[in-house]
Amino acid sequence: MGPALLYHTRGRIDRRRAIAHGIRVIWVVGAVAIDLIAVREKFLDGTSNPSDIRLGLGGVGYRVFSNLEAPRRFITALAGDPISRWAREALEADGDAIVQSVTERDARPPLYLALMESGSLKVAASDFRIMERALDPSWVAERIGSLAQTDFLLLDANLSQFLLADLLGRYAASTRVVFEPVSVEKAARHAAGLRGLHLATPTPEELAALLGRADGDPRDGEVFAFMDERRVANILVTRGREGASLYSGGARQDFAPGRVVDAPDTTGAGDLLDAALLSTLHRGVPMAEAVRAAMTAVEARLAEGER
Repeated sequence: MGPALLYHTRGRIDRRRAIAHGIRVIWVVGAVAIDLIAVREKFLDGTSNPSDIRLGLGGVGYRVFSNLEAPRRFITALAGDPISRWAREALEADGDAIVQSVTERDARPPLYLALMESGSLKVAASDFRIMERALDPSWVAERIGSLAQTDFLLLDANLSQFLLADLLGRYAASTRVVFEPVSVEKAARHAAGLRGLHLATPTPEELAALLGRADGDPRDGEVFAFMDERRVANILVTRGREGASLYSGGARQDFAPGRVVDAPDTTGAGDLLDAALLSTLHRGVPMAEAVRAAMTAVEARLAEGER
């Protein structure tokens, strides 16, 4: 039995005990948000559309954190408005989250609004300004402390450029840092400062933004040149229904989906993949094998209607 398994009780992980005894941890620094997701087969422009609308807790960082099957900690920021207090109560009930409070009266809650059309994202809008103005690098680093080479630190692109660059400078040489680009615009915003990553998980469009291209699926040679220059060990390009491509060790390996799931709402599917992948890597599974296992797990979750 591996040492981490000693901290499982009734199907859950006793994370506090695991952390106290030096078991490797997956840290997530990123956004928690209030999601408002509208689902419809086809939206009509210029008019109101009766839809199936879901309200819930989301955000890339939170979705990855909440789906991890490993000792974990989550660092985020929230304001003091009623919506943020609701999110804070949910995080405090979990027990593994550390929240920096923003007390300014004009601070807004982090919000994400999306229109899902026939199972695919039609358009989305987000307001994560609180993440950019709130999290102080010294405060975050003090909460994390020192990390071992066997730990993971996932940073989502909702963080400010200054904070993400600071955390990379502090931890990239000593632990396995993972970057989740979140969106094309945010990938481009952070592209210049990315160095020393263990793993990045972009879509093809986000990968193009990281490489400074306006559009298109970058050629393999461009990807490997970027990885060599920036000291990026692995890039997993997520392609939705077309599967995924892993760039690692100077080679590209494509993964076809085990099955294509026609889910009406695929919000957060990429975050589920990140969580399943990190949980599997945490158990010592090699990267390529972990990618296949994570894809299979996400396909099963989508088929069951879970996010």
